Amino acid sequence: MLKTLAAVLVLMFSGSFASAQTRTYSCAKGNAITLTVIAPNAIKAGPIEGGTMRLKQEAGNPLRFSDGDYAVQISPDQSRITVEIPDWGSAKCSFRPEVVAQDGRSGLGNAGPCGPGFHQAPQTDRCVPNDAHPGRRPIANQPALPMAGMSLGGIMRTEPSMSAPKLASLTEKSGITLLERAGSMDGYDWFKIEFHGRIGYQWGGIMCSAEAISGIYQRCE
Repeated sequence: MLKTLAAVLVLMFSGSFASAQTRTYSCAKGNAITLTVIAPNAIKAGPIEGGTMRLKQEAGNPLRFSDGDYAVQISPDQSRITVEIPDWGSAKCSFRPEVVAQDGRSGLGNAGPCGPGFHQAPQTDRCVPNDAHPGRRPIANQPALPMAGMSLGGIMRTEPSMSAPKLASLTEKSGITLLERAGSMDGYDWFKIEFHGRIGYQWGGIMCSAEAISGIYQRCE
Protein backbone atom coordinates (compact mmCIF):
# COMPACT_ATOMS: atom_id res chain seq x y z
CA MET A 1 0.00 0.00 0.00
CA LEU A 2 1.31 3.46 -0.87
CA LYS A 3 2.16 5.76 1.96
CA THR A 4 -0.29 8.63 2.38
CA LEU A 5 1.00 12.16 2.03
CA ALA A 6 0.42 12.79 5.70
CA ALA A 7 2.68 9.87 6.62
CA VAL A 8 5.38 10.97 4.20
CA LEU A 9 5.40 14.48 5.63
CA VAL A 10 5.69 13.48 9.29
CA LEU A 11 9.43 14.17 9.09
CA MET A 12 9.27 16.72 6.30
CA PHE A 13 7.04 19.14 8.14
CA SER A 14 8.22 18.52 11.68
CA GLY A 15 8.22 21.42 14.10
CA SER A 16 5.57 23.59 15.69
CA PHE A 17 1.92 23.01 14.95
CA ALA A 18 1.73 26.31 13.06
CA SER A 19 4.39 25.21 10.60
CA ALA A 20 3.50 21.51 10.54
CA GLN A 21 1.73 21.74 7.17
CA THR A 22 4.07 24.12 5.32
CA ARG A 23 7.73 24.26 4.33
CA THR A 24 9.56 26.90 2.26
CA TYR A 25 12.56 26.03 0.07
CA SER A 26 15.07 28.54 -1.25
CA CYS A 27 16.06 28.37 -4.92
CA ALA A 28 18.50 30.14 -7.23
CA LYS A 29 18.57 33.92 -7.68
CA GLY A 30 16.74 34.65 -4.43
CA ASN A 31 13.60 32.75 -5.43
CA ALA A 32 11.68 30.55 -3.02
CA ILE A 33 8.82 28.08 -3.23
CA THR A 34 6.46 26.98 -0.48
CA LEU A 35 4.81 23.55 -0.22
CA THR A 36 1.60 23.26 1.79
CA VAL A 37 -0.39 20.12 2.60
CA ILE A 38 -4.01 20.57 1.49
CA ALA A 39 -5.27 16.94 1.40
CA PRO A 40 -4.07 13.42 2.27
CA ASN A 41 -2.56 13.09 -1.22
CA ALA A 42 -2.11 16.66 -2.46
CA ILE A 43 -0.05 19.79 -1.89
CA LYS A 44 -0.06 23.40 -3.01
CA ALA A 45 3.20 24.73 -4.45
CA GLY A 46 4.03 28.31 -5.25
CA PRO A 47 4.70 30.81 -6.45
CA ILE A 48 5.09 29.13 -9.85
CA GLU A 49 4.63 31.38 -12.89
CA GLY A 50 3.02 33.96 -10.65
CA GLY A 51 0.52 31.68 -8.94
CA THR A 52 -0.02 28.65 -6.74
CA MET A 53 -0.56 25.17 -8.17
CA ARG A 54 -2.32 22.13 -6.76
CA LEU A 55 -0.21 19.00 -7.27
CA LYS A 56 -1.35 15.43 -6.67
CA GLN A 57 0.77 12.59 -5.32
CA GLU A 58 1.81 10.16 -8.07
CA ALA A 59 1.01 6.48 -7.80
CA GLY A 60 4.13 4.48 -7.00
CA ASN A 61 6.17 7.50 -5.89
CA PRO A 62 4.92 9.08 -2.64
CA LEU A 63 7.54 11.85 -2.86
CA ARG A 64 6.53 13.11 -6.30
CA PHE A 65 3.58 15.43 -6.92
CA SER A 66 2.41 16.58 -10.33
CA ASP A 67 -0.24 18.21 -12.49
CA GLY A 68 0.39 17.56 -16.17
CA ASP A 69 3.95 18.60 -17.00
CA TYR A 70 4.36 20.50 -13.71
CA ALA A 71 5.91 18.45 -10.92
CA VAL A 72 7.73 18.62 -7.59
CA GLN A 73 10.08 15.78 -6.60
CA ILE A 74 11.01 15.70 -2.90
CA SER A 75 14.28 14.11 -1.78
CA PRO A 76 14.12 11.13 0.62
CA ASP A 77 15.41 13.26 3.50
CA GLN A 78 12.95 16.05 2.57
CA SER A 79 15.75 18.65 2.55
CA ARG A 80 15.66 19.29 -1.21
CA ILE A 81 13.13 19.49 -4.00
CA THR A 82 13.31 19.59 -7.80
CA VAL A 83 10.62 21.71 -9.46
CA GLU A 84 9.79 20.91 -13.11
CA ILE A 85 8.10 23.61 -15.22
CA PRO A 86 7.24 23.04 -18.91
CA ASP A 87 8.95 25.37 -21.42
CA TRP A 88 11.15 26.66 -18.61
CA GLY A 89 13.15 23.77 -17.24
CA SER A 90 13.79 22.59 -13.71
CA ALA A 91 15.09 24.16 -10.51
CA LYS A 92 16.68 22.56 -7.48
CA CYS A 93 15.75 24.14 -4.16
CA SER A 94 16.90 23.49 -0.58
CA PHE A 95 15.20 23.85 2.76
CA ARG A 96 16.49 26.72 4.86
CA PRO A 97 14.90 26.94 8.32
CA GLU A 98 15.39 30.71 8.32
CA VAL A 99 13.34 31.14 5.12
CA VAL A 100 9.86 31.52 6.57
CA ALA A 101 8.18 33.76 3.98
CA GLN A 102 8.53 34.84 0.40
CA ASP A 103 10.02 38.24 1.35
CA GLY A 104 9.31 39.67 -2.05
CA ARG A 105 10.79 36.78 -4.03
CA SER A 106 9.34 36.56 -7.49
CA GLY A 107 8.90 32.79 -7.54
CA LEU A 108 9.79 30.24 -10.20
CA GLY A 109 8.88 30.30 -13.87
CA ASN A 110 8.10 34.02 -14.08
CA ALA A 111 9.00 36.02 -17.15
CA GLY A 112 11.23 38.58 -15.48
CA PRO A 113 12.95 37.62 -12.20
CA CYS A 114 16.38 38.80 -13.29
CA GLY A 115 16.32 42.54 -12.71
CA PRO A 116 17.03 45.54 -14.94
CA GLY A 117 19.28 44.90 -17.93
CA PHE A 118 18.88 41.12 -17.81
CA HIS A 119 16.40 38.57 -19.03
CA GLN A 120 15.79 34.89 -18.39
CA ALA A 121 17.04 32.56 -21.09
CA PRO A 122 14.13 30.40 -22.38
CA GLN A 123 13.61 27.03 -20.64
CA THR A 124 16.29 27.81 -18.01
CA ASP A 125 16.74 29.75 -14.78
CA ARG A 126 19.84 31.58 -16.05
CA CYS A 127 19.85 35.40 -16.25
CA VAL A 128 21.76 36.84 -19.20
CA PRO A 129 22.38 40.47 -20.31
CA ASN A 130 19.77 41.82 -22.71
CA ASP A 131 22.38 42.41 -25.40
CA ALA A 132 24.26 39.13 -24.94
CA HIS A 133 24.17 36.30 -27.45
CA PRO A 134 26.81 33.90 -26.11
CA GLY A 135 25.65 30.97 -28.19
CA ARG A 136 26.34 32.79 -31.46
CA ARG A 137 30.04 33.49 -30.86
CA PRO A 138 32.09 32.55 -33.93
CA ILE A 139 34.28 29.49 -33.39
CA ALA A 140 37.12 28.89 -35.81
CA ASN A 141 37.30 25.46 -37.46
CA GLN A 142 34.35 24.16 -35.50
CA PRO A 143 33.71 20.44 -36.03
CA ALA A 144 30.78 19.14 -38.03
CA LEU A 145 27.70 17.36 -36.77
CA PRO A 146 26.65 14.71 -35.73
CA MET A 147 28.28 15.10 -32.33
CA ALA A 148 27.75 13.70 -28.85
CA GLY A 149 26.40 16.02 -26.18
CA MET A 150 24.27 16.25 -23.04
CA SER A 151 20.98 17.90 -22.24
CA LEU A 152 20.99 20.16 -19.18
CA GLY A 153 17.32 19.36 -18.63
CA GLY A 154 14.14 20.55 -20.34
CA ILE A 155 11.79 19.40 -23.07
CA MET A 156 12.47 17.56 -26.33
CA ARG A 157 9.88 18.60 -28.92
CA THR A 158 8.51 17.39 -32.25
CA GLU A 159 9.62 20.59 -34.03
CA PRO A 160 12.13 23.40 -33.31
CA SER A 161 9.59 25.63 -31.58
CA MET A 162 8.54 26.21 -27.97
CA SER A 163 4.92 25.73 -29.08
CA ALA A 164 5.59 22.32 -30.65
CA PRO A 165 4.26 19.21 -28.87
CA LYS A 166 6.45 17.57 -26.25
CA LEU A 167 8.16 14.26 -27.00
CA ALA A 168 10.02 13.78 -23.70
CA SER A 169 11.32 15.53 -20.61
CA LEU A 170 15.09 15.21 -20.40
CA THR A 171 16.83 15.25 -17.05
CA GLU A 172 20.12 16.98 -16.37
CA LYS A 173 23.10 15.19 -18.00
CA SER A 174 20.94 13.09 -20.33
CA GLY A 175 23.18 11.81 -23.12
CA ILE A 176 22.10 12.98 -26.60
CA THR A 177 23.43 13.10 -30.16
CA LEU A 178 23.33 16.46 -31.96
CA LEU A 179 22.29 15.69 -35.54
CA GLU A 180 21.84 19.06 -37.24
CA ARG A 181 20.93 22.70 -36.66
CA ALA A 182 17.30 23.71 -37.04
CA GLY A 183 16.96 27.47 -36.60
CA SER A 184 17.80 29.89 -33.79
CA MET A 185 16.11 31.56 -30.84
CA ASP A 186 17.33 34.10 -28.28
CA GLY A 187 21.00 33.78 -29.23
CA TYR A 188 21.15 29.99 -29.40
CA ASP A 189 20.30 27.43 -32.08
CA TRP A 190 17.69 24.70 -32.08
CA PHE A 191 19.19 21.28 -32.74
CA LYS A 192 17.71 18.10 -34.11
CA ILE A 193 18.77 15.46 -31.59
CA GLU A 194 18.58 11.74 -30.93
CA PHE A 195 17.77 10.51 -27.43
CA HIS A 196 17.40 6.79 -26.71
CA GLY A 197 16.40 6.09 -30.29
CA ARG A 198 13.89 8.95 -30.50
CA ILE A 199 14.38 11.92 -32.82
CA GLY A 200 13.28 15.39 -31.75
CA TYR A 201 14.42 18.94 -31.16
CA GLN A 202 15.85 20.84 -28.23
CA TRP A 203 17.06 24.40 -27.77
CA GLY A 204 20.84 24.88 -27.61
CA GLY A 205 20.65 27.07 -24.51
CA ILE A 206 19.95 24.00 -22.38
CA MET A 207 22.56 21.59 -23.73
CA CYS A 208 26.31 21.14 -24.09
CA SER A 209 28.41 19.59 -26.84
CA ALA A 210 31.42 17.26 -26.75
CA GLU A 211 33.43 19.84 -28.71
CA ALA A 212 33.00 23.61 -28.82
CA ILE A 213 30.48 24.73 -31.44
CA SER A 214 28.43 27.89 -31.87
CA GLY A 215 24.74 28.08 -31.06
CA ILE A 216 24.98 26.03 -27.88
CA TYR A 217 25.33 26.90 -24.19
CA GLN A 218 28.76 25.42 -23.57
CA ARG A 219 31.18 22.58 -24.16
CA CYS A 220 30.52 19.60 -21.90
CA GLU A 221 32.97 19.37 -19.01
